[in-house]
Amino acid sequence: MKHTILIADKFDAEGVSKLKAHADLEVIYSGGTKRDELLKIIGNVHGLIIRSATTVDAEVLAAAKNLKLVVRAGVGVDNIDIPEASRHGVVVMNSPGGNSVSTAEHAISLMMSMARNVPQANASTRGGKWEKSKFLGVELTGKTLGVVGLGRIGKEVVKRAKGLRMRVIGYDPFIPPANLANLEIDIVSREEILKQSDFVTVHTPLTETTKDFVSKDNLSQIKKGIRLINCARGGIYNEDALAQGLSDGTIAAAALDVFVQEPVAADHPLLKLENCIVTPHLGASTGDAEFAVAMDTVEQVIDFFTKGIARYALNFPTMEPETLDFLAPYFKGGEKIGRLLTQFLEGDVNSIEIEYAGEIEKFMTDPVKAAILRGALTPALGDEVNFVNAPFLAKDRGIRVTETSEKTCEGYSSAITVKFSSSKTTAGLKFTALQSKPMVVGFQNLPIEFEPEGILLIVQNRDVPRVVGTLGMYLGDQNVNIAHLELGRDSRGGTARCVITTDELLSADALEKMKRLENILSVVQVDLR
Repeated sequence: MKHTILIADKFDAEGVSKLKAHADLEVIYSGGTKRDELLKIIGNVHGLIIRSATTVDAEVLAAAKNLKLVVRAGVGVDNIDIPEASRHGVVVMNSPGGNSVSTAEHAISLMMSMARNVPQANASTRGGKWEKSKFLGVELTGKTLGVVGLGRIGKEVVKRAKGLRMRVIGYDPFIPPANLANLEIDIVSREEILKQSDFVTVHTPLTETTKDFVSKDNLSQIKKGIRLINCARGGIYNEDALAQGLSDGTIAAAALDVFVQEPVAADHPLLKLENCIVTPHLGASTGDAEFAVAMDTVEQVIDFFTKGIARYALNFPTMEPETLDFLAPYFKGGEKIGRLLTQFLEGDVNSIEIEYAGEIEKFMTDPVKAAILRGALTPALGDEVNFVNAPFLAKDRGIRVTETSEKTCEGYSSAITVKFSSSKTTAGLKFTALQSKPMVVGFQNLPIEFEPEGILLIVQNRDVPRVVGTLGMYLGDQNVNIAHLELGRDSRGGTARCVITTDELLSADALEKMKRLENILSVVQVDLR
């Protein structure tokens, strides 16, 4: 059977030729497909290759009756509705490796341009002026560069900065310092990066850990005259804080390739500041990077349709149909459990224990493990982590993963017990499949049953009267609606757990106040949406 592959966006010519040359593939490519045409032909397409121009949303997926695979030729997948694709059984992949060098080089070029005011001087000279003294710059040699995020791109930046004879220091919120020893740079804290660096460049995904890395709250703590570069994601530097710091001299200059909203609005405050260099998301925009990404994408498509191999899958591993039918709720539940325990645990995860019991121990459980690890890493790494690379990323971060199995399972045909540990504490639960849905049936050694879905408030309380009423009244006062509430306790009058599913997130202030309610010992809010 021939599989029809639609390349919906502009694509490298050699990549198109390589796909067309494959006997098992029929390729449709016209240099770009408009949305109305896409909706007309997508029903007969098995594989879809896109870049940033095409959006794969619910409407497209509903029309794509035969679609098996979507590949984003690049890293970002903001233009793909991944949950909807999963519901339609469509595998989503990206091609993250081909643009590392181009993005690193763009960061270096922005740093050089910023150090010597190149864009500003160019504009001034073209305007008929000769303002030599106005554009006094600084040398890079001997200056300190702070690199935030030491993955593929960050490591390429380190190599180049060393060649410029800069002092390089690094910070990575997700990789243990011991795993970065080969870079031969000083690994410092978030605070020290901002205090010591003359230049800072960020190369991390946008997560709760990295959002507002520079903000109004820490402007007074950074090194005066610092210069900031961002070729990663908009929002890592708070844009209002940047405008303030650039205006008052706290920040000497900034060079931005990315913004929170793109394209950036013409009236954006940063565009009015002469000491801010801006480019239109050019990090991966080189012919070399586009060629490398195209070749990666072509290989992924060929491997998927001819060998059943899913490389860089973001939402689904390759499994036999009978295995998939059985494992589906554990696979879905595993990712939710990983996210739940990571958010609940105090401190960074350093070990994960997984025990399979009952009928499930007969199956290949690697996909379930990958799902748990992806869930564990996603809060920190965002779309960089997928089911294929999750085990390797966990190893890179020094997370020890152990698996055991038992042939019997008390009370259920199958169940999985998962325990996360940090240097401070442990967190564990047991989950199973009930009516083809994942269901937690034990949490922190207490019998309690709840679905790992949505927004959860996990409450530890004294087992005394009126606690549930107090919690309900408090949430009502915050205009937060309760969808479900489940209880579990170790003994009468002892310690109890309450898991509340709500329709809205509690604000940080409201959450702190909830922790201080009478007979409440702790409250953790977990977002599994």
